[in-house]
Amino acid sequence: MKNKFLKTIVALSAVCLAFYSCKDDDTLPVDFDDLINTGVPFATEITTNGSTNVNKLDPASSAFSKDYQLISPAGGTDISKVDVYVSIAGQNVTAPEALLSTIEASSFTASATGGYPEVNINYDGASIIAALGINATDLEGGDTFDYRLALTNPQGTFSDVSANFDNQSADHTFSSTVVCDSPTLPAGDWVIDMQDSYGDGWQPTTGNGGGAGITVTLSDGTVIEIGLCTPYEAPGYPCTTGLSAGSTTITIPAGVSGDWTFNGDFWGEMSFQIYGPSGSTVATGTAGSGAGPIALNLCNE
Repeated sequence: MKNKFLKTIVALSAVCLAFYSCKDDDTLPVDFDDLINTGVPFATEITTNGSTNVNKLDPASSAFSKDYQLISPAGGTDISKVDVYVSIAGQNVTAPEALLSTIEASSFTASATGGYPEVNINYDGASIIAALGINATDLEGGDTFDYRLALTNPQGTFSDVSANFDNQSADHTFSSTVVCDSPTLPAGDWVIDMQDSYGDGWQPTTGNGGGAGITVTLSDGTVIEIGLCTPYEAPGYPCTTGLSAGSTTITIPAGVSGDWTFNGDFWGEMSFQIYGPSGSTVATGTAGSGAGPIALNLCNE
């Protein structure tokens, strides 16, 4: 009888343990063992101010900030500092993770609602590049900078931390993307190489009722038309010489922007390459390309 009673107690205990284990898994964002480790702080993002993109062409102009709420079982008052680290995931550049900035507790601000302390963290492209010890010229469009926050309190420094109460979520990492934004075109000589697989050249955008070609419209009112042909015998006539390839150079003055368009290759014969003043390829067109704007990859400049 005694053994039967003990077996019943053990069985009920197992059921209770299973019940509470399932309940923990279903309702808590972390394992029960993590909850025992009290005092682990974490940051929750409140707002992002400005675009997080970093402009390769003008890194110093790429400035943004993030506001975080600093949370811990001690009300966030035990957090002594926040360190921000940055690393690079680049196509042509690598660098070890580096310390970008440290924000001491003296710079934390009180919440407007009287809750947990808050911190504002500022970022700018020039400082990010300097911290990593890299050159902006080595960046490519689409490269990413990865950031990691580390919070310190009396128990240690914590970065890969899950929120451990109140069903909060931690925001200790984020990324930004390298882009190439420029209000103006790089000044200097631009080279356009053109090919025609049929060998009869291109018709420029004027004459012959319009036609194939590249048009560059600059903000100063200049319009440049480019075609693979010799001068017309008479206005309105197509090119009469059989050309399979050619090259032309145009000069873009300083301080102007511009739109590049391609009238289209309806015959599947025409292709081109555009090189910026640095000599790097900034655009290509393949045989059969449709009409439309030409996307210049200024990240190559």
